[in-house]
Formats: sequence, C-alpha cells, structure tokens
Amino acid sequence: MRPKVFVVEGRNDASRLKKIFTDIQVITTNGSAIDPESLQTLIRLDETHDIVLFLDPDHAGERIRRLLSKSLTHVYHAFLDKEVAYSKNKKKIGIEHAADDDIKEALKDIKMVYRQSQSDITHAFLFECGLTGQKDSKEKREKLTQSLKIGYVNGKTLYHRLHMFQIMKKDIIEVLE
Repeated sequence: MRPKVFVVEGRNDASRLKKIFTDIQVITTNGSAIDPESLQTLIRLDETHDIVLFLDPDHAGERIRRLLSKSLTHVYHAFLDKEVAYSKNKKKIGIEHAADDDIKEALKDIKMVYRQSQSDITHAFLFECGLTGQKDSKEKREKLTQSLKIGYVNGKTLYHRLHMFQIMKKDIIEVLE
C-alpha cells in the first residue's frame, strides 16, 4: 500500500490535521492560486504516494480540487460538510474551524477516483429522480451528497462526481428512498 499525503489549503488546516493525527503527511496549496512549484511537487509525490485532497467546502476548495484532479493520477477525495466547517462567527469556512470528530469522520470515508467509470448514471436518470431541473432539486442533491459523502454539488458536478466515484443508480435509489 502506498503512503498517503493529504493536501489542504493553508497552514492552519495543516496544523489542525497534525494536532489530530501526529504522524500525518500534509502539503498546503497556500490558497486557491496553486503555484507551479507546488504543483510539480505534488506531481512528483504522485509517483510514489496516494494524494488525498481534503479541501475547504467552498468555491476556492472546489477550484483546487478540479485543478489537482486533472493533474494527478493517484487521487483520492475527502469531503467535510459545510455546516461543520464554519468559524464561530459564521464568517469564514474551512477545515481549520471544524471539530476534531467532524474531521475524523470526514477522513474515514475517503473516495477513490476511477478514471474509467462504470457508473450507469445518466443525465436523464438524475432528472427523473428530481436531482436536476426541479424546484426541490437542490434540497434533494444536498440530502444525497451528505449521505454519499461526496461534497456539496450543483447538478453538473453531481453527474461528474457520481461517475468519478463509480456510484450506481441502485445506490442513489437506495438513498432517496
């Protein structure tokens, strides 16, 4: 089994993880603008390590997740629910603000990315289930993504994540029932 390296956005996120898991390897992106040097370091590490993207549940975190997913081959994802990642004053969001138990729970369910998806999900299926194109689609997606632990998504991203993690129609039907 290959060693894991966790990628977080900032040094405060890294400090939180190291406080909880003393022997964890963590690399920071230093915000949403990933510099070429950091990307090259991750690409080199990707040759010998599994890269776990554990990024803030916000727009910047999603942007980094997309960029790194395209550049790396041994990528895994861990998602923290938005609700547990807010600062005490509710003005900031990030891993650094989450409780230890919430971070531990998020890291229990690391998702592997499959390059050749076997998922049977179609856009038509998502529409038929009410996950896209309906008044209450957003609420249904939130329920589904929390249950599957795949992070907050819009309709388009939902389709891609379901394929990326090889989630099948039967899995979605089970959650929605």
